[in-house]
Amino acid sequence: MPMTEINFTPSGPVVKAWMEDDSFVRVLIGPVGSGKTAGACVEILRRSMAQEPGPDGIRRTRWAIIRNTFAMLKSTTLKSWEQWCPRTFGKLTIGGSPIVHRIQAPGLDIEVMFLPLDTEEDVSKLLSLEITGAWIDECREIPKGVLDVLTTRVGRYPSRLQGGCTWRGILLTSNPSDTEHWLHKVFSPTDPGVKIPKNWVMMRQPSGRSPEAENIQNLPKDYYLTLMEGKDAEFVKVYVDGLDGFLIEGQVVYPSFRDSVHVPAAPVPPLPGIPLVLGADWGLTPACAICQQWPDGRILVVDEYVCDDSGIIRFADSLTAFMKQRYPDFHVSAAIGDPAGTSRGPDERTIFEIMNSRTPWHWKPASTNDPTLRIEAVSAFLNRMVDGKPGFMLNPGCGILRKGFAGGYCFAKVATSGSATYHESPKKNQYSHPHDALQYAVLGMGGSDLALNRETRRNRSTLAVGMDDPVFGPSTPGPGTGVVWGDARPKHLGPRDAPRRAAVPGQDFDVFS
Repeated sequence: MPMTEINFTPSGPVVKAWMEDDSFVRVLIGPVGSGKTAGACVEILRRSMAQEPGPDGIRRTRWAIIRNTFAMLKSTTLKSWEQWCPRTFGKLTIGGSPIVHRIQAPGLDIEVMFLPLDTEEDVSKLLSLEITGAWIDECREIPKGVLDVLTTRVGRYPSRLQGGCTWRGILLTSNPSDTEHWLHKVFSPTDPGVKIPKNWVMMRQPSGRSPEAENIQNLPKDYYLTLMEGKDAEFVKVYVDGLDGFLIEGQVVYPSFRDSVHVPAAPVPPLPGIPLVLGADWGLTPACAICQQWPDGRILVVDEYVCDDSGIIRFADSLTAFMKQRYPDFHVSAAIGDPAGTSRGPDERTIFEIMNSRTPWHWKPASTNDPTLRIEAVSAFLNRMVDGKPGFMLNPGCGILRKGFAGGYCFAKVATSGSATYHESPKKNQYSHPHDALQYAVLGMGGSDLALNRETRRNRSTLAVGMDDPVFGPSTPGPGTGVVWGDARPKHLGPRDAPRRAAVPGQDFDVFS
């Protein structure tokens, strides 16, 4: 292609400062419509032009542009890229994943790969990249493990024989995250002993309704005022003011969860003498749910353990240390993990073999990986009452699980016209991993039997006579202790069915209606 001039003016002083910064990791956070994406697209082109020519006089760069799903990559990120770098600038190959845009001109060779992270295969492609730099679009949707992997892959092209990289690094753009997200924890640490990594920087654009708002000149008149109409305060906080907050952006997985019912006002310690059950999910952000099933059948989620950037060996070692420190006097009766861990890795070992060799517990795969059944297993305990007390309790310290129940763990909306349609499986995000872990633990405590209405019909004993319930006070068992379902459920129900009717002795009511 012939050389083409692109005229670009940054949308505001913050975008300009972000583009001019040379930090290894650069994060740009701002309201919706503030010009973040345009700045990132042009920054890739600008850095490519600033690359020193190799011995043959050619400026070579290779970039990875990453989005959480192929659909979002193709419908949003790629379209934004084409506004500044049309496909006519070079050869655009859309056949599969990755999409590749190759731009070649006299003295210039730019290769841009568009990578989604839908599958494990997509994620594994990151490990073989040799690139100059990367851009993670909407990085709040991406695990920190992806960023950590990318830090090892940038700066590897062009090679030293071809002149080496003039600049290497990672660009990140996003709307604000919530306070449990790794972005907030890394760049807004509350612990005095935690420092922002050297040569990492985050820049925040001003509120869209402030006099300093950026990109106003390219937006419709009263864009942000119109956007605020009919929205709640949390939406305005995140998408207009550009501040970290918590939003529900899909259909909640557990509509029967009630924070006021299922979360005690104060932390509840596990009962002495009763073993713990562990549930674990693997991947780039491995997580573990620590649970206990009380003698009356109720479940207490004692604690959560989540690693943002950990391989399986580090996860195994750190989880062992965590349990020894927090729960040294408790026996673990079952350790249940994602069945996907039975696949062999590059070293011919499975995740279960690694976990069994590096932790003091015997790990086994969950009985199923069917997401509908896993969700129904947890829902069965959420909808359960035992002597008028909830059959599921979540300790208030389980912050990520708690926000997940509140809506962070959700079914994402399918982009269709007409009535709202949602994906059949929950959205993969920072809440899904600990919730997957919780589901595996619940499956190991009879959750699948309850979900399929196959619970063994026996009188479950309540807490021992004279033992006070740590949450509700003295237990007064009566005849017919336990739960009798008000209506039998068919075996294969969707995860978003309405809460069940349940009856406790002497009562018949809609649970949490």
